[in-house]
Amino acid sequence: MDQTIRVTGEKESEVRIKLKLVENELKEKIHKEWNIYDPIYEEIFFVVFTERERLGEFDAEQRLILLSEDLIYQDFSVLKNVFLHEAAHAIDFALNGYTSGAHTPKFREYCAKIGVEDGFDKARVKNKLDDEERIKERMAKLMAMSSSPFENEAMIALSKARKLLLENSEVLKENNSKEDKIYDVNLYEAGRLPYYLNRLAQFVGKATGVFIVKVMGTENGTALRAYGQLEEVEAALYLFGDMLSALDEEIRKLKKQGYKITKDSFVIGACPEMEKKLRMADTFSDNALVTLQNENKEKAKRLCFSEYGIRRTYSKKSVDPTSMSLGQKFGKSMDISSSIGRKEIKG
Repeated sequence: MDQTIRVTGEKESEVRIKLKLVENELKEKIHKEWNIYDPIYEEIFFVVFTERERLGEFDAEQRLILLSEDLIYQDFSVLKNVFLHEAAHAIDFALNGYTSGAHTPKFREYCAKIGVEDGFDKARVKNKLDDEERIKERMAKLMAMSSSPFENEAMIALSKARKLLLENSEVLKENNSKEDKIYDVNLYEAGRLPYYLNRLAQFVGKATGVFIVKVMGTENGTALRAYGQLEEVEAALYLFGDMLSALDEEIRKLKKQGYKITKDSFVIGACPEMEKKLRMADTFSDNALVTLQNENKEKAKRLCFSEYGIRRTYSKKSVDPTSMSLGQKFGKSMDISSSIGRKEIKG
């Protein structure tokens, strides 16, 4: 199941236009050099890698090229070389069935033939990104110190911040954070999505502020996809997985005790109780999260669904009273704030 966090936005769209020209040139070279006419990959996604130092990946199983979101904000030549590097892995797979990612002599030959710059070093790019991240962290600390109640300390911090800004103006530009963009991730993907998964996703949306849609026609059938800011989709992904694990564990216990459980009815009972607990929590603001969901919905429609329609669907379910009652008890016992909090600890 693909649970990679992807990004769509203004800058990403601009980069894709440039990248399309590189793709067209690449196709011509592949035809000429190896007589390959079928696509060597299906799609390109800009993603958030768990290991931040990773710049790209060729996913042979799904035939995707994944590129780090960080590359969007680098000089295009860097992005181009990383893309071509991953395309060389796709060529290696198409010609030899090779999926290890090893940089064999053949692989290096493919890189040279499709135009990866001689001497291009991904490690140097990684080091540059690490340096930029340290500069941003340093600036954040200095700006925090500039608000110190101790005048001398505040003035020294502000002076250092100005010097750092002058020396690293390009790195510290704030336009990236103001960019119109949105992140998305598949919470669950399968050939058929039973009702209880859709109902659980509704709860996760209310708890985290993400906008969730059911996307048809994905590689594995149908996906429940969450849209929002990075922190929101990360929280949604963790909460959905955590709740699903807890739900399955509880139902296993109940079945061992002799109960016949219908998952749909169990979740119909559990979700309203969990939503009540959220409303009672000090940190929960129902209106704020509804506003957040609407903002994420409008942004997703504008950036991701401009050519497609979104329609609401309804389904009535027959309810098993015993399963629903046991679900209500489960919902009352769940510590939702603790579940979301563990994500912060793990992150």
